[in-house]
Amino acid sequence: MKEKSRTINPFSMDSINPEELLPQQGRVTANDEAVLVIDGHIQHSRFLEEGKIYQIVEPRLVFVMEGHADLCINLQDWHLEKGMLMVLPADTIVDIKKISEETRVVAIIFRKGVELPEESVLTVSPTEADRLLRMIYLVWDFMQVPPVRRTVLRHLLQALVDNVQYIRDTAEKAAADSIPMRMQETFRKFRRLVHRHCVRERSIPFYAGELNMTPHYLSSVIKKASGRSVMYWVNRATVQEAKILLETGGLTGCEIAYRLHFPSASAFSKFFRREVGTTPRKYREECG
Repeated sequence: MKEKSRTINPFSMDSINPEELLPQQGRVTANDEAVLVIDGHIQHSRFLEEGKIYQIVEPRLVFVMEGHADLCINLQDWHLEKGMLMVLPADTIVDIKKISEETRVVAIIFRKGVELPEESVLTVSPTEADRLLRMIYLVWDFMQVPPVRRTVLRHLLQALVDNVQYIRDTAEKAAADSIPMRMQETFRKFRRLVHRHCVRERSIPFYAGELNMTPHYLSSVIKKASGRSVMYWVNRATVQEAKILLETGGLTGCEIAYRLHFPSASAFSKFFRREVGTTPRKYREECG
C-alpha cells in the first residue's frame, strides 16, 4: 500500500480574499496594515483544516474565546482552551491536530511593520483578557474609519503587541519566582539552540560549549530550571523533527536517518521506538 505524506502549506493572507472568510468567520475587516477576525469559526474554514501543516507567513495573535483545540506549534504540542492566547511570529509551523466544533477565536494578522517575539502560548486571566479584547475592538473601530488613519492604527497595533509582551513577561516572572533569572535566561537560550541545531547536534558538550559552560553545570542548570534533563529536550525536539519528516516528506527511513544525521536507518528506528513507543513505519501508517 502506498504511504501517504503531508505537505507544509504556506498560510498567507495575500492569497486569501477576506470576503471569502465572511460566511464562516463571523466579522472580518482588512486593510494594508492588518486583518482582524472576530468570532472566527476556524473549524469551518477551508483555509485551515484539521490534519494539515501550515507555515505562518505573516505574524499573528490568536485568542481562544470558546472551545478547545490540539495543535503542534514549532514542534511543541499544545492543548488550547478558552482564555488562551497564541503568539505566532512569521515562519511558525502549525500542525492542526483537532479543533472542537464550538471553537471561536479572535485573530489579528499583521501585514507589515509589526514583529512578534518568539512563539508562545499564554493563559490569560479574565481581567487581562477583557483589556486585550477592548484594545482589539478599538483597533476594529479605527479600521472602519475612512480614510484609514495609518499612523494611529500602527501605534494601536504596536500597543497591542506591547501589551501582549507585558502579559507574557508577567507570566514568565510569576513562573520563575522560585528560579533565578539567570537560570531562566540560560534555559531559554538552550531551548533556542536545541530548536536550531537538534538535527545535527545531540550531545551535551555541544550545547554546553555554545553557552560557555561545562557539561555538568549545564545539566544542573537545565534540571533545576525545567525539571527535565538536557537530553530530554534534545530528544524531544529530534522526535518532533522526525515526525514532521515522516508525515510530510515521503522519504524513506534511510533518507530520514540521513537528514537527521543518524549513522543508519536502524539507529534512527531504534531511537524513534525508544522515544515514541512505536517504529517509524507504524507511526507513518497511523498518520496516513
